[in-house]
Amino acid sequence: MKSEMFKVNEVSLHYKLKHDTTDYPIITSSKIAADILFGSWDKYTIGLEEQLKVLYVNRRNQVIGLYTVCIGGVTGTVVCNKKILACGLKIVASGMIIAHNHPSGNKQLSEQDRIITKSLKECGRIMDIKLLDHIIILPNGNFVSFADNAEL
Repeated sequence: MKSEMFKVNEVSLHYKLKHDTTDYPIITSSKIAADILFGSWDKYTIGLEEQLKVLYVNRRNQVIGLYTVCIGGVTGTVVCNKKILACGLKIVASGMIIAHNHPSGNKQLSEQDRIITKSLKECGRIMDIKLLDHIIILPNGNFVSFADNAEL
């Protein structure tokens, strides 16, 4: 029987530490998380396009990474739980805080926001990455926290 060669892609996992871990901020409130997240947004586009970002934390709630998952249009963006969890698993995160902006400045939590939160919370539970909060960032820097509003 003739032996055949199979072509397969190689997968590698790596995480590059660029900073001393003692300098990583610790999330003790939604305000701290929102400030870090707002600081990562491009102020020229925060009112033009919706983005979804994730802060990943270790067991001490110390930030170990920030990931921009997707960039969408004025009224929405595509949320991919697989990408969010794959990144969290890759860096061995214990928890995550998801955030997206409302370019309109509307503070209301939509039904779609609630559905996304519930879905990602369940996926995270299965993979042992706890969803700590879902924060809506407004263009002026104000924010709404699911956790603060008992919506988590």
